[in-house]
Amino acid sequence: MQIIDLSQPISDGMAVYPGDPRASIRPALSVEHDGVAVARLDFGSHTGTHLDAPSHVIAGGRTVDQIPLEWLIGPAAILRVSDAVAAQRIDAAALDDTLPETLPRIVCVQTGWDRHFGSAEMLRHPYLALELAEHLWARGARVLGVDALSPDPTADLSEHSELPVHEFWLGGSGVIVENLRGLSQIAGSAELSLLPLALHGGDGAPIRAVARV
Repeated sequence: MQIIDLSQPISDGMAVYPGDPRASIRPALSVEHDGVAVARLDFGSHTGTHLDAPSHVIAGGRTVDQIPLEWLIGPAAILRVSDAVAAQRIDAAALDDTLPETLPRIVCVQTGWDRHFGSAEMLRHPYLALELAEHLWARGARVLGVDALSPDPTADLSEHSELPVHEFWLGGSGVIVENLRGLSQIAGSAELSLLPLALHGGDGAPIRAVARV
């Protein structure tokens, strides 16, 4: 058995979605002066590898603490898109393999765009066609993971973001996981754990995403 870490480390000043709070990690107490080391953490609920609860875009949608934990641990299918390019619209035809008729609850789309995390190119990530999201949902998926900032295009700060995949998926009370990394290490399927911080009433939360293969 092998455990693979699929999480982007949270660090001071790390890249975040345009407009989100900057990540800040500062010493609050030190062993030398206080006898213990404690850090002060200041970052948004959608920092690093994280999940979006329905309340992220749906008024009155369920929050992080209302997501069933059994949804976030279990078998997952990894759907690959080889040679993905900037701002590519991914539909079923772009997948390396034919979309199965039945999918597990957790499905991740691997484009390899995690290699651009922290660079300007990360904003020009591939994104999912709404039709593909609808196909995944119809085949049983309820937790959708991507190795990019978003399953929707990431707009410039001067633009209003349109979020059709978010609105469809979270509107059905599904869950979205963003900023996964290392999905290329998984051959087709694995057991995933995508557990969030237990934020009461949270619209999202960082997660420690791991795969067991």
